[in-house]
Order: sequence, then C-alpha cells, then structure tokens
Amino acid sequence: MKIGVFGGSFDPIHLGHTRIINEAIISLQLDKMLIVPTKHNPWKEDSVANNQQRIEMIQIALKDNPKCEVCTLEIDRKDNKKNYTIDTIKELKKIYVNDQLYFIMGMDQASQFDKWKDAKEISKLVQLVAFDRKGYKKNDVLKQYHFAFIQTDSTSESSTEFKAGHREIVDKNVYTYACQNGLYLENFVSGYMSEKRFKHTCSVAKLAREFAISNGIDGKKAYIAGMLHDIAKEMDKEQEDALMKEFFNAYIDKPRAIYHQWLSTYLAQKDFMIEDGEILQAIRHHTTASINMSLLDMCVYCADKLDPLRGYDSSKQIALCKKNILEGFKGELKNFYKFSKKKNRPIDECFFDVYQVYCKGDLNE
Repeated sequence: MKIGVFGGSFDPIHLGHTRIINEAIISLQLDKMLIVPTKHNPWKEDSVANNQQRIEMIQIALKDNPKCEVCTLEIDRKDNKKNYTIDTIKELKKIYVNDQLYFIMGMDQASQFDKWKDAKEISKLVQLVAFDRKGYKKNDVLKQYHFAFIQTDSTSESSTEFKAGHREIVDKNVYTYACQNGLYLENFVSGYMSEKRFKHTCSVAKLAREFAISNGIDGKKAYIAGMLHDIAKEMDKEQEDALMKEFFNAYIDKPRAIYHQWLSTYLAQKDFMIEDGEILQAIRHHTTASINMSLLDMCVYCADKLDPLRGYDSSKQIALCKKNILEGFKGELKNFYKFSKKKNRPIDECFFDVYQVYCKGDLNE
C-alpha cells in the first residue's frame, strides 16, 4: 500500500490541514493517510485541547474520508522526552513493513530538513513530500533529500489564526465541538467586550469552575457558563432592544441592566453553539437568580458576585462557597440585599421571591 503520514499539533485541525490531506491523497494516489498528532509539550503554554480532544476533532473533520486514520503512536508514549520524527518513522516501518510511506510536510519545514535529527536516515525510510507553496524557493536541501512536490494554493489557515478569532477556518462541526467542550473560549469571548470586562469574565469562569469541582458539580459546565455569562453585556442598545423584542418580549419591561442575562443565552446558542440546558440556565440566572436555582446556577451566580477583581476582600465568602455552595448562595442573597439597600439601588421584584425560597427569613435580619 501507499501510505501518507502527516503530523502536527492539530490544536485544532483546520481547513488548511484538511485541504492538504485531501490533495495529498489524490496527488500521491494514497491508499491510506495516517494523521499523527504530536504529543503536547507539557511546558507549552498555548496548548489548549488535550490529547483525546484533539483526536476527536480530527475524527470529526475527516469523518467523510474513509482513507484517513488517526495514528496515536506519539501521543501514546509514556515519557515526556522530546519526540523525534525518526522514532515515529521507525515505529511505523515495523507496522507497515512492506508498504511505501510518504512523509508529508510544508515547504517551511522541508527547506530546513537538513537540521532534523537523522535526516538522511529518514529520507531512506520514507519518500519525503513537500507542499510547494508560492513564496518558497526550492533550495539544495530539497534536492539533497529527494523531496517530491505537490503543488497547492497558498493558504493562511493556522491554529494561531483560529485562536485569534477566525472561527471560519475550521470545520463547523469542529467549532461546535470546541465550544461545547469549553475550548478556545477565551480567544473568542475577548472580541465581545472591553478588556476590563474580559478580565472579569475569565476570573468568574475560573472561580465558578473551582466552586463546581469543590461541590462535586461539572466543572466544565461551570467554566463555559462563566465564560459566556456577560457576552451580551456591552451589546449595542439598538441591537439589545431588537433582540429583546423578538426573542424575550415578556421581559422587555425589566431594567436594561439585566437584559444581558437573556441576551447572553441567545448569543451562547447562536454564536457558540451551546445546546446544554444546564449551561444556558446558569447564564440566564446569573444576575437575578430564580426560585429554581440548580447548584450549577449557584456556582456561576456566586462567582460573579465574589470575583476577586471587584476590589473587595471576598476570601471568606469564597471559602464558604467551596465548602457548601448552597450556604454560600444564601449568604450572597443576604449580602446583595444589604448592599443594594445601602447604595439605594433598585431591586428587581423577583429577588424577594428568591430570597423567601432560599433564606426563608426576615429581610431585615
């Protein structure tokens, strides 16, 4: 068989990857294409998806191509030593003894191939293949190691571009998977708000996750709800009014300051593909709370109120929430009432129903 080998971090796999894979299969008439995700360096700060998540995103992106197969040789290694291509190639040659392997890379890597460990031995074990892109001139290194070439249009897709907010460069189903698993959210949420609110959002998300984990609740859901709880907070007023009228008309007479708890659920579904009812409810209840609060709701509500970036010492309340989120939530209802009265701020009427359900006491106590 003719087998292609294409490696990368795939964090995440994007349309540039899939284009290369499909063109290589056709141009080289491959019987199989092995996609080899590299093992993440444990000290690499910009690694977001874990090994299993990267594998699943690759499978989603290539589900319609039966010739593609994820190879986990590098990921499955137990140590954290630096991985070299020669080691992977030798392992593959043990598996595919009588098959021709085609090791595929971009011109940027190929033009410096002489710097790779055991470059000469690699070139003897496999047929090296480079994607010939505009802007790269063929040098002596490419001739020395007998590279074959596949012509392809220049492409700007990269994982870095995706993390900069360009969601269009990944498969729609990969993007949905990423959002629903809380991946890369910080990269995308930042475009919806000011720097100050973004810092608050990240802080709330991480604190909500801590509360959830400490109380035996799904930390991932708490993190996602926390990251998305304020995405509509700085929405243009005309857009606010139009969306409230169209989708949340029953609440249009509520104070504008709390519109975002409904509009953020709208954006969470529309822009971030969130379908989980528990996450959406936690976003919806984070400002006014409700008489039907889940423990997840309480985690997000309390994290928002107790965010250390708000500028006051909330360490005691945070400790209580980690120990018992229900008791912490009750405490925050009481604190909210006292604070609002002290500042002479209006309180939405639904608060009093919530207070009676959870605190069952005199508001003046």
